[in-house]
Amino acid sequence: MDKLLAWSILQQSGDKEGLKKLGEPDQDALNKLFGGPDEATLMKESIQVATNPKVEEKDKVIALENFEMLIENLDNANNIGNLGLWPELVKLLNSDVPDDLRIIVSGIIGTAVQNNPKSQEDFDKTNGGLESLIKIAESPKNQPLQLKSLYAISSYIRNYKPGFQEFEKLKGWNLIKLDSKDQKVDLRILSLISSILSNGLDDNLEKQFKDIKLIHYLASVLNLDSNTNLVDKSLNIISELHRLKYEFSLEETYEVDRGIQVVEGLSDKLNIDDLNGAKEATKKK
Repeated sequence: MDKLLAWSILQQSGDKEGLKKLGEPDQDALNKLFGGPDEATLMKESIQVATNPKVEEKDKVIALENFEMLIENLDNANNIGNLGLWPELVKLLNSDVPDDLRIIVSGIIGTAVQNNPKSQEDFDKTNGGLESLIKIAESPKNQPLQLKSLYAISSYIRNYKPGFQEFEKLKGWNLIKLDSKDQKVDLRILSLISSILSNGLDDNLEKQFKDIKLIHYLASVLNLDSNTNLVDKSLNIISELHRLKYEFSLEETYEVDRGIQVVEGLSDKLNIDDLNGAKEATKKK
């Protein structure tokens, strides 16, 4: 420790000759003095633990949870690509990996790419990432895992056209199943639809929405008045469709208008801009 303190004093004074004579300090002692390894090193160590077949699952969970906390910082999220860690993370989505780990990894992906073009691009360059998430989201066997994978997909394709185009190629539309009878799943599906709309609206997309009777479903959510989060998200999508010049049919307009009348009493609990935007969609042209 005396040598370490001497090294610290010489380092601060800029005495290069003294540092040369003293030599390099012990790295473990140095880490203790300055608070341990940097966050990039911690990230790499966490993935090494999580991918080590000799490590117990509970320790892998801890390592991934620590990694998830680190990448809540934007710079650390971008370092996933800089450190070459995306391929290792994607491998942890494989079906032979325990679900507890895949849940955390899906959450890591969703957090890292959310509103983050750099991480979206880096994830896009990683083979099999989106395909694995879609396969997971197609299975309702483990709801927490399904929900996390839907969250990751939504975050990835939001405001990122290359991601949405890949989503379409991989038949991601098969995930859009409305009224699953599970409100948590329904909310994630609506978030996915919102992410799709963030990339714009064209004739093909409008046709797909009409084919799946999206407006009918959104209006039914309003008429049920059962879940404020679902109501809020439905109003948001209706408002966004109107902003993007979606052609509401007379029947769709009638259904939305009737639903709005039901939820207007909840206006103090809803996003007022989305409520007003949905109202605009029902006005006669």
